[in-house]
Amino acid sequence: MEIAKFAALLLLSLSITAVASIAQSAISPSVAKVEFENDQIRVLRATVGAHQKTPMHQHPSRAGITITENDLRVYLSDGTSTTSTRGAHQIFWSEPVTHQVENLSDKPMENIEIELKRANGTGVPVKPPTVASNAAGTGTDPVAVEQEPHHHVIFENQYVRVLDVVVDPGDTTLFHKHSLDNVAVQLNDAAIKRQFPGEDWVATPAKEGSAGFVAGTKTPYVHRISNTGATVFHVLDVEILP
Repeated sequence: MEIAKFAALLLLSLSITAVASIAQSAISPSVAKVEFENDQIRVLRATVGAHQKTPMHQHPSRAGITITENDLRVYLSDGTSTTSTRGAHQIFWSEPVTHQVENLSDKPMENIEIELKRANGTGVPVKPPTVASNAAGTGTDPVAVEQEPHHHVIFENQYVRVLDVVVDPGDTTLFHKHSLDNVAVQLNDAAIKRQFPGEDWVATPAKEGSAGFVAGTKTPYVHRISNTGATVFHVLDVEILP
């Protein structure tokens, strides 16, 4: 009887612990909106109001892009805290963490955060090789995206590669090939058009803060971009490495 009672109490305790863990890992919808999710990643739009504090919550390894300035105090599960300040349009990498975030600013904070579900170790930055392309940059002979002159690798580890893409007004990229799944985060409004080989140009205006997932690993694609407006087209393209 005592053994059965102990087993029941143990099961109840484990259930309570599991529920508490789930509650801690869930982020309030008022703070984080899921923009996209599959078996590899979850893309969150994190918004924290002026002087707002989030509940304690968990993240796996993640890459983040600041849409606005960040002026934060971060409270960790061990009771310690630290401040974190970043400018707008910056990339950051974070290892798994349980934390609570307080916005110290008088303005709302907004980030795009890409959680890596399959990350199983500390991210190790790598220096990408600088290899010149022999491709012509045409529809039938595209360059690799990381070798296209408007695309610059600014961060890479074993999980992600981040390309900083800048196309000035009136400029057009070479035809280039995307061979990886990627999340493009637009950093400003711009009037652009895209063209796939053998097809007509299609207007695809860019909106600041928008984030979109494009599958490229199973189905690589080739295109080029032309800036038809008066503002710079600026995007951070986060490639998900296999």
